[in-house]
Amino acid sequence: MPCFSKVVTVAAMSCARCRGETSTNLCDECASELDTPIPFVPEQVLSVAVNSQPAVLVDVWGRLHRLERQTVIGRTPSARGISILHASVSRRHAELVLTGERWRLRDLGSSNGTRVNEQPVDGELELTPGDKLSFGAVGFYFVADDGHRVELEPGQLDARTLRPADEVRPARASESAEATHGGLPRFAMKIFEVPAGNGGFLEAAGHRLQLSITQHAMLRMLVDRMLHEADVPSLVRGFVPSGQLIADLPWDATAPDENHLKQMIRRTRRALETIRLGNLIESRRGFGYRLRVIPVET
Repeated sequence: MPCFSKVVTVAAMSCARCRGETSTNLCDECASELDTPIPFVPEQVLSVAVNSQPAVLVDVWGRLHRLERQTVIGRTPSARGISILHASVSRRHAELVLTGERWRLRDLGSSNGTRVNEQPVDGELELTPGDKLSFGAVGFYFVADDGHRVELEPGQLDARTLRPADEVRPARASESAEATHGGLPRFAMKIFEVPAGNGGFLEAAGHRLQLSITQHAMLRMLVDRMLHEADVPSLVRGFVPSGQLIADLPWDATAPDENHLKQMIRRTRRALETIRLGNLIESRRGFGYRLRVIPVET
């Protein structure tokens, strides 16, 4: 198990997880793998560390949440620790503890569970830098703090902030219920094709976005899979494997591969950012891609 004294220093403005080039602390690809409920905004994650240690949690916006030797994560705001204001997070959800040079994560009997790299935490688990942590429906990366990470300004967060209009409705019970999991919210949207096979449009939240042929086909597949898997648990519902997307989408390339798919997803996310839906598409290693919402076609 690696210890933090042996972690290679990563230059600022590189991804804290994969070290890839990015303008923030987290690249788009790594950010898209984090569990992120919709709607969810930066103001719903608060953190205070008085005696910080050389490790941080990085949220989907690339913000740093510094850790003390004992850090409690929960829904109740407090003078110290990390507060996540979301219904899927319990009042006292989990705890991170540093013993020597080893960090351990302990679930505190939360209603919706704590996961590390998609695996449930049963009791206590030792962490490795780069691990993906999920508290209920909210994800972070656990990384070493090399001392060169940037503190992001509010204006740098907009691209990953989804503030949907009234069309987004919670899929389940009220935010105050301790046992409520945020699940996948319903979202009013419409995808339609234009004549002569020239792509299509996405209409959502009062906006219309033009789509290429491949983007249109991809979003259509994601919508259909999400609707078809109505009986599948929300944690794994609606994923389309990368291999299926590569095989079935109409590509310009004669031999499309994983890189073509990643580039297309990246372009689509950038287009979605123009209508403030930049994190609409989720990716998860081993599962593929899906929508973060249950589409309600208008």
